Amino acid sequence: MSVCTGAFRLGHAGLLDGKSATTHHEYYDAFAKQFPNVTLVRGVRFVDDGDIITAGGLTSGIEAAMHVVERYYGAGVSAQVARYMEFVPTARPS
Repeated sequence: MSVCTGAFRLGHAGLLDGKSATTHHEYYDAFAKQFPNVTLVRGVRFVDDGDIITAGGLTSGIEAAMHVVERYYGAGVSAQVARYMEFVPTARPS
């Protein structure tokens, strides 16, 4: 999982080749130019491409982390952690 421009690190390591990913919105163009083998998804909070999750800015990273908690521990635990953190996630498209 990466947050913000951490996607550049994953890209340089070759871990995003052939995958979809996102990064901080101010770096979309630079990312697309540096990593033509990655499908850049613009305007989303995070991208889950199976074994790799990339998030936009800092708060997008919190949302992506909550997604990981839900994946491994279920929606109930994820909701409990969000309440504890006083975090209100954005609505996800169905």
